[in-house]
Amino acid sequence: MYPELFRLPFVGYPIKSYGFMLMVGFLTAIWFAMRRAERVKGDPDLILNLGFIALFCGVVGARLFYVAHYWKTQFAPQSNPLMAAINLTSGGLEYYGGLLFAIAGASLYLVIKRVSWRMYMDIVAPSVMWGLAFGRMGCFLNGCCWGGLCVDAHNEAALPWAVQFPFSSPAYLRQWEERRVTAPAELLYTPQILPGQSAPLARELLSLTPEERFGPIRQLEELQKQFEDAKAASATPAKLERLKRQIDAADKRVKALNAQHDALDRALQFPSRTDPSRAMTYSELQDLAAAHKTLPVHPAQIYGILNALILSFVLSLVFYRRRRHGVVMGLMLVLYPITRIILEVIRTDNPHDSFGVTISQAVSIGTIAVGIAFLVILYRYLPLRSPRAVPFVPPSGPAATDGRDTR
Repeated sequence: MYPELFRLPFVGYPIKSYGFMLMVGFLTAIWFAMRRAERVKGDPDLILNLGFIALFCGVVGARLFYVAHYWKTQFAPQSNPLMAAINLTSGGLEYYGGLLFAIAGASLYLVIKRVSWRMYMDIVAPSVMWGLAFGRMGCFLNGCCWGGLCVDAHNEAALPWAVQFPFSSPAYLRQWEERRVTAPAELLYTPQILPGQSAPLARELLSLTPEERFGPIRQLEELQKQFEDAKAASATPAKLERLKRQIDAADKRVKALNAQHDALDRALQFPSRTDPSRAMTYSELQDLAAAHKTLPVHPAQIYGILNALILSFVLSLVFYRRRRHGVVMGLMLVLYPITRIILEVIRTDNPHDSFGVTISQAVSIGTIAVGIAFLVILYRYLPLRSPRAVPFVPPSGPAATDGRDTR
């Protein structure tokens, strides 16, 4: 589990694994779709535009879907629910919301451009599944979308492919809530909003760099020194006022930092397990946390990666062998929801709060119905080739074509 993939050199800005994998999946998916469009005389530039429209609509839709799903439990209790809802840095996207909004946005764009919806949706369908595979890689690195217990028939031994997520990961917190795992006192704290109840330390507190822990404090001390030096040197009132404002801002950051790190400071007051005469060090606390993991669970994210790659491969094969425009998109609307229903049985991160099933299973059932209805209409009432599926001719290129039909 690596929620933070790396940090940019010199500036130290963290690159999150989930976002990075989404970016790689998006760029490679668009590249494959553009190559696919070129092979069937489609417009690769239109595919590029389509990709960015789908990206924007997908992120908005995925966030709206998540916020609507968890509004009562996660957002309504917040002091500022609206700000919490638009704060993407806290995480929270649901794939189905992104998929449905992306299809809607892309469809509107194709209608406005007066091009073949069926042909271009066939072109992008395999890439949608390709991009999903990278999204699931991001899920695995981030530690979300985990599976249920992965043990043998006697519940005695872990299966060879089982995985364990680290202390205070989302999977660990869920198993903690279900009283399936325990933690030593050093790794627990009592939240102020839950008096009398303990909870595991946040994983962010156990992965702080020295700069993150002490940098704001050193900055405040440096500003205070600069202020005293400026007063001794009879600096101008404007300079002193500017330094005062900087000190006030730095002081607020330090107070916020101290409030966040209060639980960590209390944990570091415990006696060391190797030398009880001194307090526990930060590295010892990290080692103690590393020794506590979840029970072995199914790598549902890996299953999702394999599923998406297989679907992408199958849809690509169908694309180059199809005789009827629209069939690839129709198959995606049927095949993916079927596999998603199965994967949701393995996963244990989503509540069964939609008519006794998870929200993704409920949406999958509806999507399968839509996909089947679309295929029936496609084969019964629509022609093999879309009337708007004409070969793309670059503006600067010759007007004539070689006479081959657009596939």
